[in-house]
Amino acid sequence: MPGTRRLRVFLCHASQDKPAVRELYKRLTAEKWIDPWLDEENLLPGQDFDLEIYRAARDSDSIIICLSKVSVAKEGYVNKEIRRALDAADEKPEGAIYIIPLRLDDCSPSFERLKKLHYADYFTPNAHEKLIKSLRLRADTLKIETSENVVEVVAQPKSPIAKDDGLDLYRFIKIDLGSHAPVPYPYWIAKYPVTNSQYERFLNADDFAKEEYWLNFEKFDESCKPTGMWKDDGLKWLQEKLKDYTYFPRDTWKVEPKYWDHPEFGITQPDNPVVGITWFEANAYCKWLSANWKRLPESRINLGFEKYRIRLPLENEWKMAAGGDLPEGRYPWDKPGKATTDVDEIYKRANVAGKIEHTTPVNQYLEGISPFGVMDMVGNVWEWQANYFRKEHDYLGLRGGSWSFNEDGACVSLRSYYHPNYRYGNFGFRLVATLPDG
Repeated sequence: MPGTRRLRVFLCHASQDKPAVRELYKRLTAEKWIDPWLDEENLLPGQDFDLEIYRAARDSDSIIICLSKVSVAKEGYVNKEIRRALDAADEKPEGAIYIIPLRLDDCSPSFERLKKLHYADYFTPNAHEKLIKSLRLRADTLKIETSENVVEVVAQPKSPIAKDDGLDLYRFIKIDLGSHAPVPYPYWIAKYPVTNSQYERFLNADDFAKEEYWLNFEKFDESCKPTGMWKDDGLKWLQEKLKDYTYFPRDTWKVEPKYWDHPEFGITQPDNPVVGITWFEANAYCKWLSANWKRLPESRINLGFEKYRIRLPLENEWKMAAGGDLPEGRYPWDKPGKATTDVDEIYKRANVAGKIEHTTPVNQYLEGISPFGVMDMVGNVWEWQANYFRKEHDYLGLRGGSWSFNEDGACVSLRSYYHPNYRYGNFGFRLVATLPDG
């Protein structure tokens, strides 16, 4: 009779691939018969991490080795894990599906002992389904029940984001209403605000403090017209924050968001919007994303964006993506000529004050979708805009209300503003992509 335990799956990966592996972990966790092991989820404070990782790999039923262009080009702890996994595989019966090499992008692994194994390409259609099929075969060999009715040993949280092989989180949506529209050119706006897990990639990157990411941010006036560059304002802010890092290796230089370790706002909530960052940090993230576009999940779901400009939205772009601000008091989900007034209906569609009192996952409010399919445009976080609100005071625009503002503060027409170096727990941002001459 099949056993009742779950299939133990160890996720071997490089730290640089953590965001993609975290998404994989969530999807495996959703399978009630799989018990995935990921260091940030399973290691406890005070444990000997090297010993615990060794034990977890040794005791696993299957090991998924995650590979990318970044990880195969670097030496480090992941190579040690791979060698251990290969040594353990030598002790398994011939033909057992024990090690599964998983390419996260179109990389060229150089591990000779892996070459005899068929790779799973996680960036291709139906790759996750094929991975699950391999794990089912392994479970069948070990007589582990894989039906959907198997009882979970430990309840695991499920991510609300599980569309398009996990890539929906990175999607941009085209907005184009023609040359006579308030925005007379086509542009693409991110479906969701930037999340903690997305921003973590930038935070952990070796080039976080690269000067070119913090220089020459585009400047737009109160009418959303280009008016030069910010030059070195962002770099000066960064250098002030990094002044105590001068005795550390450069690849450790970073500035964490203000609430990064907060249990309700920070990285422990990977699908919540990142908060506690300045306008400068948001712009630097845009430049980093553009420079690293080809190796990131965004490139796999938004084809042909390599030469597009990634920046913060202008207020007219943001407003049009939300469906406009007429009639007065309308919300993104309202039909033409309508404006929601029922507070309970607003609570169903947006994270506003009076109910939750902290940020929530960016696609939790499915009924709050805009006419173009853009999510979470009001409530949750105020979103930094690219343009000035008041140039004479260096005030930058903000749109959308937040978890700390009431329902009236979430309508499309409401605006706010702050200096670019302010970091609050209700300030976040989303992205826009434009044509090179847009």
